[in-house]
Amino acid sequence: MGIVRFRRDEIPPSTPEERAHYKALMELPDRPVTDPENPEITDFSGWMTVEEAEAYRAAKKKQAAMV
Repeated sequence: MGIVRFRRDEIPPSTPEERAHYKALMELPDRPVTDPENPEITDFSGWMTVEEAEAYRAAKKKQAAMV
């Protein structure tokens, strides 16, 4: 399947069905994504700096507090 490219002024308008679908998606509650086959990453060595790992942990902690 090839890449379809549009300039912003060439994007076709949404259909009423698409707009209804988008609205339904926006009304879904926010919730954490969990996947038992892909457990949460706890070992950040080798692919994240210490600062990035700390920022990630802080974001996860903040997200958990919001639930």
